[in-house]
Amino acid sequence: MEIVAKLNSVTKQFGKITALNSLSLEVKKGQAIALLGPNGAGKSTALSILQGLRQPSSGTAQLFGLSAGSKDAMQYVGVTPQTSDFPPQLTPVELLEFAVAHYKNPAKIKDLVEQFSLGEIANRQLRGFSGGEKRKVALALCFAGNPKLLILDEPTAGLDSKGQKHFQKIAKDYVKQGGSVILTSHYWQEIEYIADSIIMIDKGKTILSGKIDEIKSAVGLSLISFTCQNPSDFVTKSFNYSDGKWSAISDKADELVVKLVKNNEQFSSLNINPIALDEALNIYRAKQTNQTKELT
Repeated sequence: MEIVAKLNSVTKQFGKITALNSLSLEVKKGQAIALLGPNGAGKSTALSILQGLRQPSSGTAQLFGLSAGSKDAMQYVGVTPQTSDFPPQLTPVELLEFAVAHYKNPAKIKDLVEQFSLGEIANRQLRGFSGGEKRKVALALCFAGNPKLLILDEPTAGLDSKGQKHFQKIAKDYVKQGGSVILTSHYWQEIEYIADSIIMIDKGKTILSGKIDEIKSAVGLSLISFTCQNPSDFVTKSFNYSDGKWSAISDKADELVVKLVKNNEQFSSLNINPIALDEALNIYRAKQTNQTKELT
């Protein structure tokens, strides 16, 4: 499968500070990877090197087999940085006209206006735009060149819930059509919806990587929840109650349901789902740490 983005043993030093320490990653065609880690882990540095905005102290960075940041490579890349600002006297349409002029195979401006719901603000000067409105413009600009790779740094920061869900669907559809994504986000639901794999880094090093489904499967836990009008002692002792529902995290969800039936519990609205990604990662990392301790 075609590799669209690659960091090969990249180290980046700022004086005595090592921001990246022999970091390697690959993004293939049709793959969406979430780059995770605490503040200061090196995520933004890694993305800036992929864009050619910074040069690695050692190692190599490539996009589509070309040097990261080269003009030919960036023809296929769309970027949304964490923060962006625009000349206040311009309109979104004027910005998009400027952007598409830099690409060989650009998107149609009318399609971008429609896709990102810019109709009501498309011909207004950006002066006075809210943070959410500016973010919508930044996301539309990301797609101006019909990119094969998106580099999204906190893409929905500043958007309301409706705007977040709208963009998440756009990104998911883009991946389904063969596009590739590198994503950073503080929204776990967004990460899980868009990405199929994660790379977690800390202090510039990879500490965990893998497919989301495989990580959840390895943890082997499910969240079981239901409503119950007259709970027995079994329910009150085995489950937690919150927001009108009883719930529990267990590796034996099926057995718990069988017990509910055998006890003739009057339950309804039963749901059994894999636990949330953030919980799965915490448990997965704890298991890895314990296994390492046992080996030593």
